[in-house]
Amino acid sequence: MKILIIGGGVFLGAATLDAAVRRGHAITVFNRGRSRTGWPDGVEAIAGDRVADLDQLAGRRWDAVIDTCGYVPSDVRASVQALRESGCYLFVSSISAYAKTDHAPLRETDTLASAAGIAPDDRDLEHYGPQKAACEAEVAAVFGERALLVRPGLIVGPGDRSGRFSHWPWRAAGGGRMLVPDVADGEPLQFIDVRDLGDWMVRALEQNEHGVFNATGPLNGDPAEARVDWATLIGACCAEVQARGITPAEPVRAPEALLLEQKVQPWSELPLWLPSSDPAHAGFNRADLARAHAAGLRTRPLRETIAAVLDEGVPSDPDDRRLKGKLTREREAALVAKFAKMASPGMGDR
Repeated sequence: MKILIIGGGVFLGAATLDAAVRRGHAITVFNRGRSRTGWPDGVEAIAGDRVADLDQLAGRRWDAVIDTCGYVPSDVRASVQALRESGCYLFVSSISAYAKTDHAPLRETDTLASAAGIAPDDRDLEHYGPQKAACEAEVAAVFGERALLVRPGLIVGPGDRSGRFSHWPWRAAGGGRMLVPDVADGEPLQFIDVRDLGDWMVRALEQNEHGVFNATGPLNGDPAEARVDWATLIGACCAEVQARGITPAEPVRAPEALLLEQKVQPWSELPLWLPSSDPAHAGFNRADLARAHAAGLRTRPLRETIAAVLDEGVPSDPDDRRLKGKLTREREAALVAKFAKMASPGMGDR
């Protein structure tokens, strides 16, 4: 196929580009050229802004367009109008596009967040979910049944600039005592390796898939049975660190109520943690993946994602953007000491 990737320089765009090249497609990338200037042999690179420079794409048609970096409805409206003669438009949306995540499972037919009252060019990340939903509407309005709307959960793995998932392999490699939320065993965590998502999106285009797909993981075998929980994640991180000849951190499981009492910020200071006591997030890690599974989505073993994160190295610069907002080692140590004093017999490490 002739595929245009809007983006393609970093993380999901780069993983999708790699998958498309590996599978033999003719690729054009369109981006500002700021994050990457070198491209695989045979890839056509067009430098330009996705709004101001769309005239550079005028008169051309691609079998498929993959939009990995659309966050603002006005930007997406411009690109779908310019590319309306192309065959399929794959837009990367988000689980955050749903109006509510207080129920399980989240299904593709659930109501989306409303962007009413939000300007179509609003770039405030507080409006991320509603704006993603509005972007989907722009794609569907032009491409109709030729639209492929992908709603990932948390995307993780090599190249991740958020450090959310990466925090845990890095922390396991840092030694000492590691603060972990004491969430009930079996409570699921959902995320997807960026390489699995990029590869599946390309294959979905090859299979002429259309419509809406939740796309996260783990997803091997029966999607109703696949589970990663906190114990699995932390155990896998420590095992991979130990396999590299490093003494891993000792997990200290802290009760959620105490973490909240000490004003530890969910999701940011302790990445991936959403308090089980908060019903608003009951379905966030319970997206229904049956449709994606039927369309061929599979995810790699957890240890491979952890290994790839560790292979990139643990950030040494305290100002590294991937560490921003995470629990500092000093605050973590103070909390561990406080919890040890507060703990009653049988509580604490286990």
